[in-house]
Amino acid sequence: MTRFSIRDLENFSGVKAHTIRIWERRYGLLEPDRTDTNIRTYSTDELKTILNVAFLNRHGEKISKIAALTKAERDLRVKEVAEDASDPSSTLNALKLAMVSYDTDLFERTSDTYRNHEGFRALVERLYVPLLETVGVLWQSNSICPAQEHFASYLIRQKLVAAIDSARPLDGMEGLQYVLYLPENEIHELGLLYLHYRLRAAGKRVIYLGQSVPMNDLAQVAEQFPGPISFISVLTAYPSSDDLPQYLQKLRAILPDQRVEFTFSGARVAAASCAPPDPGIHLMPRFRDLLATMP
Repeated sequence: MTRFSIRDLENFSGVKAHTIRIWERRYGLLEPDRTDTNIRTYSTDELKTILNVAFLNRHGEKISKIAALTKAERDLRVKEVAEDASDPSSTLNALKLAMVSYDTDLFERTSDTYRNHEGFRALVERLYVPLLETVGVLWQSNSICPAQEHFASYLIRQKLVAAIDSARPLDGMEGLQYVLYLPENEIHELGLLYLHYRLRAAGKRVIYLGQSVPMNDLAQVAEQFPGPISFISVLTAYPSSDDLPQYLQKLRAILPDQRVEFTFSGARVAAASCAPPDPGIHLMPRFRDLLATMP
C-alpha cells in the first residue's frame, strides 16, 4: 500500500505540515500509522481527506464545520462546492489521486467529464498543465516516484495524440511553416504535443520532429521551405540554463537566414538569465505565455 509522509501531504495539498498536525490533533481528521521510529505515515484515503478538507477550507468553509461532516457528507459537499466554484481545483485533486493510486478509470472519468463540459483546450490548459507543473514539484520533493509520473504522462500523451490525429493540417509549401522540435537529450514532449494540436486545429502548416533532434537537422529542414519558418521548442531539462546562451548562438550561426525565427519556452528558459542574442530568437519562460501567442 502506498504511504505518504506529512511532508508529502503538504506538497500535494498546499497546506503547511504544522497546520495538518493541528487539524489531526484537534479534529481527528487523520489517523496516521507510525513507523518503528515513530514517524507518521498516511494512506491514499487520508491524502484524499486532506485534499478535500483543504479544498473546502480554501472556499471559505471553517475547519470546525468541515471536521464535523462524515466522509460521505464531505465528499458530497466538495461536489456541491466544485459545481459552483470558478476554479477546477477539485477536479485537479481527483487527477492527483488517480496518479498516485495508478487508477486509470478515475483519471479517464475525471478527464472525460471535464472535457465534455469545458472542452479539450480547457482540459489541457486548466487541468493537465497545472497537474504537470505539480508533478514537477512532487517529483523533486520525492513525494511521487518516476512510475507515477510516467503513468500520468502516458495517459495525457494518449489524449493529445488522439486530438492531433483528428485535426487536419494545411498542405503545401507556401506561407509560414511551423517546425516543432526538442533539442538533443530533451525527451519531455507533452508541451510540444499540445502546441502541435493547437496549430493543427487552427489550420496552420506544422511539422512535428519530436524528441532529441540534432541541431544540424534543423538546417536541413529549413532548406526545404522557401517561406518564413518558425521553430518552436519547450526546454524542460536540456540544454541546461548555463548552456542555453551558447546553444542559441550556435543555432543562429547554423541558421542565419532572417526568414527563420525561433521561440523557446520551459523550465530551462525560466531559470536562465540570458537575453536573446538575436531579434529573431524569442524567449518565453512561462509556457502559458507561449500558449497566448498561439492561434
